[in-house]
Formats: sequence, structure tokens, C-alpha cells
Amino acid sequence: MFKNKTGLGTLFLIFGILVLLNLLSLKIFKRIDLTSGKVFSLSEASKRIVRNLDDKLLVKMFFTKDLPPPHNANIRYVKDQLEEYRSYSGGNMELELINPKDEEKEMEAQRYRIPPLQMNVLQNDKLEIKKVYMGLAFLYEDKFEAIPVVHTISGLEYEITSIIKKLTSEKISTIGFITGHGEPTTLEGLTYLNQKLEKEYRVRQINLQELGEVPRDIDGLVIIGPKKPFSDWEKYVLDQFLMRGGKLGLFLDKFDVNLQEGMAQPLSLGLDDFLKNYGIKINDDLVVDLKCSQLRVQQSRGLFAITNLVNYPYFPLSTNFDKKNVIVKGLETVEFPFVSSIDSALTKEKNLNFTPIVLSSDKSGSLRFPFDITPFKKFSSEDFDKKNLILAGIISGRFQSFFVDKPKPEPPEKISSDTLFLSESPENRLVVVGDADLIQDGKIGSKDNLIFFMNIIDWLSQDETLIAIRSKEVTSRPLKKISDGKKKALKYGNILGIPILVVLFGVFRWRIRKQAKKRAL
Repeated sequence: MFKNKTGLGTLFLIFGILVLLNLLSLKIFKRIDLTSGKVFSLSEASKRIVRNLDDKLLVKMFFTKDLPPPHNANIRYVKDQLEEYRSYSGGNMELELINPKDEEKEMEAQRYRIPPLQMNVLQNDKLEIKKVYMGLAFLYEDKFEAIPVVHTISGLEYEITSIIKKLTSEKISTIGFITGHGEPTTLEGLTYLNQKLEKEYRVRQINLQELGEVPRDIDGLVIIGPKKPFSDWEKYVLDQFLMRGGKLGLFLDKFDVNLQEGMAQPLSLGLDDFLKNYGIKINDDLVVDLKCSQLRVQQSRGLFAITNLVNYPYFPLSTNFDKKNVIVKGLETVEFPFVSSIDSALTKEKNLNFTPIVLSSDKSGSLRFPFDITPFKKFSSEDFDKKNLILAGIISGRFQSFFVDKPKPEPPEKISSDTLFLSESPENRLVVVGDADLIQDGKIGSKDNLIFFMNIIDWLSQDETLIAIRSKEVTSRPLKKISDGKKKALKYGNILGIPILVVLFGVFRWRIRKQAKKRAL
């Protein structure tokens, strides 16, 4: 009888502890994420943004019931992640799960720009085409944004947080892109990039030849791959933008390269002396690196054309970053097609600060014009006798105007410029990259290249909230190069090592048991 009472008391005690833990869990939320980079838990930036909600945010999850794999697993992940957002929102975030199974619910989904998808679904032992929905709508005050289709969970936190930030921010930053010198446009190689930018920024094209000054609402200005020279007036407008504290991003090519024709010609942009005034010197070279990307090359073999992958040193793959700098922190690999190195010596002369953020590997080199850029060029060991060449860097400090001792250029006709001339900037910063091709559509599809560029844009607009979230989604993990001897040791160690250990353990156990039997006799 006593034992029964003791057992019953123990059960009540366990039940009481479980109830108490569940009550505490309503108030206290905590999860443990042991993955590298904490990819399955919210970053501090996401928590901070959702904690600062001052009005109700409603998230409508339009998910068709019983989705097939792998979409059903993705949807569970989406729900769990949104629950984590909700737990940090202080009650200001609400979730609503909707299964669009009737016309009314379908019309609601489409009102929020969430389209139906056609998907093969196995039902009743036969394959059927089913109309499904997998989208999210975010409603805040009188505004809404949507993720029309959740195809993958990769980068989901970044998308959700950027949408919440966009809905709740009073001001959306404006980024200006310089045009008029043959720069790539939306129609010529930057379509993918523009789609990404327009989700977070107002994007404007700026023709300096038509302006008296850079518009005051521009938070950051970017120059990407010009092919034609800048006029004195355009330099003046750029100079005064910097003098009033404007942030500038430079992605400049020193050579016009046509890989199909195997030609590389120097570009004359008229910017060398102008940029030297701010401590910038991009060398007249192309960097080659043994750690590089590969090209697909077709070769004729009789009547057949064979495609081979060949290492192409003119496409360095950089893994050497300043780990403390927010722009590149967390990145794994960025590809730089036809990149020129940067000389940092001028910054000391100008009393400015220079921070290299991307470097080449320990086995790289700097080649001078003329170049042989054919995929089958034979390189020698002397071509890779340099290390850690600077591919991208930051210049900061107080800049002196390029036009301090020069007459003010005459503006074009119909342009009036009566603004006050500024001879020195406040504390300012700019970023320079010796390559513009890394953000073309063919390269920006590489996740790290896209993140690198978007981080620079955030940094220029002084909005660094989302940088850490982007970088933690990086998944590229290139294997470190090892010697042939180590490769063979690892190979045969994996093949023979475990069987040998098992045999040795068996022999050891057999000897122990044999000695035990002798002692027993």
C-alpha cells in the first residue's frame, strides 16, 4: 500500500513538473542550434527587427494541404521559422495558415500575388497533376509584400527579414547607377541583379552629363564597368558628391576583354589622375591565380567536338577575405573574371586609411599587356610568383577635392550649377573593386558573388542590418588542396584503416579472454 502511494506521488510530481515547464515555455523561448553559422536559428538582426514592430504584422501562409516531398518538409521548416519570428515579436506578429481549397481562398491568394502552380502528385496509386499554392503574404498597416513561391528554404530568413524591414521602414534607401559611358544596363547583363536590388532599394540611373549635382536623395552611387571616358564636368559632379559625404562604389575594368575573340584591349576612361586624388590606383595588369575557376572549352577530335573543363587562371577564385570586415565576413568564395590588382600606397600619401577586404591566393601573379587569354595558354611557375594581391579594398578618411587648385569645368548647355564648392569632405568612405564582370548575369548567379555585391550596396547606403543574414546562408565549401602523398594516405586509410582496427581489436579481445581462462584454471 505504501509503495503504491509513493509511486502515485511520483507520477503527480512528474506531471506537475511537466505542466510547470510548459507554462514557462509560453514565456521563455530558447533553442539550441549546433550548426556552423547557426543557419537554423534567427540572427540577432532578425530578432531585433521583429522585436521593434510597433503594430500588428499578419503573415498569411497559403499552403496546399498534403504537398508531396520535398515540399512538405520545406513547408514544415517555413512554419517553424515563422513561429520563431512570432515568439520574438512580443505579440505583434500573427500567423494564419490557409489551405486554398475553394474559389474564395484561391482569389484571396491571387489578390496577394501568390499564383497557383501545377505539380505532379501521387494520389490513389496514380500520378495526377494538381494545382497547389506555396506562398506567403505579409500584411502591415495598409501595405503588403509577398513571397509568391517558397521553392527552397535556402535564404528564406533573409527574404522574410528584408520584407519585414521594407514594410516597417519609414524610408527606403535609393541607389544610383552611373550611365552614359557604355556601362551594362538592365537589358545588357544585369537583369538578375536589378531584380534583386529592386526588392530592397529604389534604383535610379544617373547620367552625370545631364545634372548640376547628384540628387540629394541618393544614398549611394555605383559605377560599374564604364567603357568610355568621363568628361571634366562629370568628374566635378562626382567630386562634389564625395565632398558632401556621398558614398561611392567603384567596379572598374582596366581592359575591355572579349574571351570569344581572345582579345584584351586597354580602356581609357580618363579617371586615373582623378581617382589617385582619393588614394585609388588600379594597376594596368590582370591577375592570374592557381586557385581559379574552370572554363568549358570545345575541342575538335576528328569529326567530333568534345567539351573539356580546363582551369583558367584569369578567373581567380578568392577565399582570402578580411574576416573582421562586415562586407566579406562569412563569405566562402568569390569569382573575379579578368580582375586587376589595386595599389594601396597612395592612401598613406593622402593621409587616408586603406583596408584590403579581398586578396588573391599565395600562388598568384600579375601579367601586363599584351595578354594571351586563350584557354590553353601555357603558364610557367614565374607567372605565379606573387601572393595576396589586393582585389578589393576600402578607402576612408577626409578626402580633398580634385578641383581645389583647378578651375571649375564649364557645365553642359541648359545645366545650371550655382551650388557652393566644397574643398574637403567629412569623414567618408568608398569601396573599389578591380573588376566589373563579377556581377554580370553569368557570374552573379554564383551565390557568393551576389552576396558580396549586395553587402557592398548595404554598406554604401549605411544599412548593414541584413549583411550578417545574407552571409550566414553561404554554403560553398571548397576543399583545401593537399599534396598527392596526403591524398593517397587518406584514400588507403579509409579503405584499410577500419578493417585493420577491427582485426586488432579482435586479436586484443582474444588475448584478454585467453589470459582470463588461464587464470581461471
